[in-house]
This record gives sequence, structure tokens and C-alpha cells, in this order.
Amino acid sequence: MINPKLLLVDDEPLNLKLYDKMLKDFNFQIITAANGQECLEKVNEHFPDLILLDWNMPVMHGIEALEILKKNESMKDIPVLMITGVMTSSEDLAYAMALGAIDFLKKPFDKLELSARVRNILLLADSLKRLKEQNHRLEDKNTFITSLIESIPHPVIYSSLEGILLMCNKFFEQLLNIDQSELIGTSVYRHFRSDEVGFHLQKDVELVQNKESVSYEKNVFTGEKTFIVSKNLIFDNQYNPIGIITVFTDVSELKRAHEDVVNTKKIELISSTLKVMHLNEMNNSLINELVKVNPHTNKEGQELIRQISNKFKMNMTQQIWNDFETRFENAFDSFYSVLLEKFPTLTPNERKLCALLRSGLTSKDIAILTFQNPQSVDVARYRLRKKLKLVNDENLIDFLLLIDK
Repeated sequence: MINPKLLLVDDEPLNLKLYDKMLKDFNFQIITAANGQECLEKVNEHFPDLILLDWNMPVMHGIEALEILKKNESMKDIPVLMITGVMTSSEDLAYAMALGAIDFLKKPFDKLELSARVRNILLLADSLKRLKEQNHRLEDKNTFITSLIESIPHPVIYSSLEGILLMCNKFFEQLLNIDQSELIGTSVYRHFRSDEVGFHLQKDVELVQNKESVSYEKNVFTGEKTFIVSKNLIFDNQYNPIGIITVFTDVSELKRAHEDVVNTKKIELISSTLKVMHLNEMNNSLINELVKVNPHTNKEGQELIRQISNKFKMNMTQQIWNDFETRFENAFDSFYSVLLEKFPTLTPNERKLCALLRSGLTSKDIAILTFQNPQSVDVARYRLRKKLKLVNDENLIDFLLLIDK
């Protein structure tokens, strides 16, 4: 506090001069008043940092002025040091302190005692002022957080770094069907599924350590609902984390709708595959019938039949694969990206085989679709399994079914 303002109140001019002399070495701004009424006027005019107030004075006693000061909203935080040579009993001291005096000084006193009391009171008052300002800022921040929480149309909570619930909005109350008064002060983790508490604790630890927002999908509470859990830190003025805001976004309906769409696409894929397999069986029969003509034609005819057969198989295979792959990617949109991320060395044919197996096709089905014999497909499956380092064929199917989950 720079050049604090002191209001000295005493009806004896000599006392005022004495106080002024005792305090002159401390660079205070000195203001004086001769009684309680004048004290109130000077406070309104100068708003001092400390009042040294005599108890017994004409016009208005100091104790009366103290009572008025402490009832005034704009003046009540100004510290008052009561000074008296008459009212010195412990009852007088208790009465003055009860009215709001910060300290009590008995006459006579020396320069050292006065200056020490004044400086200590000013230091204390300054600390209290700073603390009050911090509390106001904290109240403003809490008001902002409360308004923010209530404005979000999803369940929202504000908790301490230790997981104690400090605030929540009405949507969180409705979600748990518990009144806010019963929620505040409880551990947020007690409201989560018991088997998932460790997971949420770890996410909070990561949040505080990395100071970066966290988002994940979980069945947070008992029941079938799935939520996107979004967590953000609240910081103080020194960028130290002081709390966590968590938003729970219910995505159960979206997931069900997405699953319905995916299931429809899977059904379309299976239906299309069955139709192509049936068509291929007919084409294979046609090619076999064409090959039967070989013994009844010359070499040129036999070569022509061979070329037609090979070209037909090649064109059909590519056409079938293009149609299948388009439908497959619609049904399993992340399968290829996850597969290639984990196994970047897979060849195009190995990736095709993975997709066909992921669709639930057997070696016989794949052989029909790709104009191969089932034994060739089995060999390709064996090589793929070894490349993926899987023990048996069942592991291969299970692995492909779960790779994009």
C-alpha cells in the first residue's frame, strides 16, 4: 500500500499533534477530525485506509461513530483502531470489538507501540482487501461457470480436481433423478458405473497432466445409454488448474440410427454377393460347356475358345470386385484404413481376401466369385494367416471381424 491515508480523530488538539509527530517518519497522509460527527464527514470526503478513533469526545463519541461506520455498506471495511484512556476494561474492549473495531489501544502509549499497531493493521487490511478482491473474482467466475453450465442443453458438471462435485445443471439432475442439493459435495465417481471408475479417473489424471481437453465414448451410467464425455479444465489467473467441467452428450439414438444404416448396407452387400455368386455359377457352366467344344474344333478354334474363356473370367472378376468393394466400403467404412494402418505390407490381393472373409464368405464362395478353385483360396488363407501371425483359421475370422471395432 503506497502512502496510506490515516484519519486521526481526537477532541484534544495536542493529542492530534502528538500522533502526527509519532507517525511522521512513515510517509502517511494524515487527516484529522475533532469528534465522531466530523469523523464521518471526513470519511465520506477522503475514504481513509485506517481510522484512529478516540472513544470519548463531544458532539458524538467515537464508539457511536464506529457503530454508524460499520452499518454503512461503503464504509464498513475501513479498519478502525479504538484509542481510549478511560474505557479500558475487558468489557469495553469486547464491546468495541463486537461493534467492528479491528484493535484497541490504551493511553498512554509510545511511538513504537503506535507505529507497530498501525503498520500491522495496514498490512492486515491490505491482505484482507486482496483476499476480498480474489473472492469477488472467484464469485464472478463461479457465476460465469454456473451460467455456462445451465446454458448447455446436455448434462454438465463442474468438479474439483479431486472429483468432488461443485456444480451441476438441471439436465444432470434429471439424468440421475437426484436433486442438486444431494449431489453437491459428493464424489462424481460414485455416480458412474462401478466397473468404469478406474477408466474415468485415469482420463482426469491425463487431463490435468497434459492440460488438454479430453473426449471419449462410454456407457458412463447404469443402463444402455452411450455418451460422448467431453472434459475441459478451468484455470486460475496463474494458469493453474482448479477444476474440471464435464459435458455428457447422449449419442445412443445416433448410434442406433448409424447401426441401422450399416446393417442395411450389410444386407445389401450379402444380397448382391449372393446374386453375383449365382450368376458366376451360371457363367462357369457356360464356360465349361464352351470348353467341351474343344475336341470338335481345330487348333485355331481351341485357341480362340481359350482366349475367350480367360478374357471373360478376367473381365468378370474385375467387374465383380469393383461392385463388391464399393458396397463393402459403404458397409465397413473404417475396415481398410485400420487394416492398412496395422499391416501396411499387405498386397492388393491379400486386402481383397481380408474383405471377402470379413463379409462371411467361405473358400467355396470366394472361389466362385474369383473364378478360382477352393484349394487355391485355402492356400491364400493360410499365407494370409501366417502374415498376420495368427494361430489358426478361426483366429483369422475372429481377428477380421473385430479389427475395426
